[in-house]
Amino acid sequence: MLERELKLHVPAGGREALKAELLRAGASATRLRARYFDTDDRRLAQAGIALRLRLEGEQWVQTIKAPGPDELSRLELNHRRPGPELDLSVYRGTPVERLLSEAGTGLPTRYETDVERITLRLDTGSGVVELAYDSGSIRAGGLALPVHELELELLSGEARNIFVLGQYWLEKYGLVLDLRSKAERGDALARIAAARKPGRQSASRKLTAPEARQLLKPRRAERPRYEGEPAMAAIYRQSASECLSQIIRNACFLAGVDKQPGASALNVDYVHQLRVGIRRLRSCRRFFSKWLPIEDPASLQELKGFFSLLGRERDADVLRLSVTPRLLDAGMPALDLAPAARHARRGAAGRRLAAGTAFQACLLALLEPLVTLEDPPSQDAAAGKPARMLARRLNGWLDRLCADGEHFLRLSVEAQHEQRKKVKRLRYCLDFAAPLLSEKRLKRVQEALTAAQQVLGDLNDLYVAQGFYGKLASAHPGGLFALGWLAAKQEQRKEQAQAAFIRLRKAGRLRVKP
Repeated sequence: MLERELKLHVPAGGREALKAELLRAGASATRLRARYFDTDDRRLAQAGIALRLRLEGEQWVQTIKAPGPDELSRLELNHRRPGPELDLSVYRGTPVERLLSEAGTGLPTRYETDVERITLRLDTGSGVVELAYDSGSIRAGGLALPVHELELELLSGEARNIFVLGQYWLEKYGLVLDLRSKAERGDALARIAAARKPGRQSASRKLTAPEARQLLKPRRAERPRYEGEPAMAAIYRQSASECLSQIIRNACFLAGVDKQPGASALNVDYVHQLRVGIRRLRSCRRFFSKWLPIEDPASLQELKGFFSLLGRERDADVLRLSVTPRLLDAGMPALDLAPAARHARRGAAGRRLAAGTAFQACLLALLEPLVTLEDPPSQDAAAGKPARMLARRLNGWLDRLCADGEHFLRLSVEAQHEQRKKVKRLRYCLDFAAPLLSEKRLKRVQEALTAAQQVLGDLNDLYVAQGFYGKLASAHPGGLFALGWLAAKQEQRKEQAQAAFIRLRKAGRLRVKP
């Protein structure tokens, strides 16, 4: 069967009130204790599969879950068991039989969960949704993560029901979207526990700073995966979903879910990856709008506003962590009004934004159509196969980008900034089409684009710093020093950028796979 559920983290301030509201409405409570199994080399987890035995009251239930068509969906098979022993024979003739046979028998327990579940079923008139508030823990090798989440599972009817109800609970109790399952979180914790050396470290119940950073590492962009050559609408849906997954997962960490001592420095990376995800989503919608009727909802406009706010945070990070240290190394006199002095307040602002109801509601609204709407028909279905259509559009962008970039030294600062945005857009859209393109040509173009983006990114950082230090030049000698150094570096980067675009032209054009 197909399980479809929305998962929301419940912050400390809303837990008691949310629990009380569910109980007033007639919810029931059950203790759930589960063991999750996998090979030592994580074959099931790497395939996106979770296998568990769970004690539900007095009944053991064996469950296996496999990836579904979207982030909220899983293929689920449940079997009652007389006791806490696995029976893999029940999967004969199912899609997971081969993987389980390769994994072998005697699978070890990798991690466990122990939660109290408060359950309430709601009939919305157009479907039935089960609300389940879980509070407890995930444990692996002496390590533990707290569980405080509200799951909204669609039992029948329209998928839109879980989003309507999700919006209500999110706004009322300040909930945070979390796409990670207990299995995903447990697997990450188990990997850390398994990597510990025997002795004092393995006995500690606290995560070290490196372990915390590993557990909470930022979610970087990933390429979508296609089987064969799907329809254009399916390519768009998978690409857009991947972009939104990057946004939601980094926002979840920035909002403080699973927060650990020693991992606060990752907030800089969360902000950066959040902005990358937003840029990718906007690029994705623009790229596929040539063939599909993609509307711009109000939530997308709201997202642009959040992008700008996060941009201020990112600029402060660049000044504090990149440009200012280089200036000091070059001999700039230290300034009292350093960017770092204001960064602490901005860092808190970024966390508040990510955890805020307005931002989380915006993400939920963007996620809904990718899960609930049917794929629209292509507006240009007769023009050819999707791979060739995508390659033609990408090559057109590539040609125009090179034509302007080969004269980069003549461009205004505004035009240089536009070139940088176009380079990013092309890089992102190459990823959306990558599974359908010739790998050899794609690699050459991507390497040249990456080199160009690095130069343009540094040039942009120098312009940002110029704006900051320009305001200090009249009062501080260090400001004048900074302006001179920045101007010299800008000239170097502009020459390097023009050379990078010439190399990009020589990388050639893209081709589809034969």
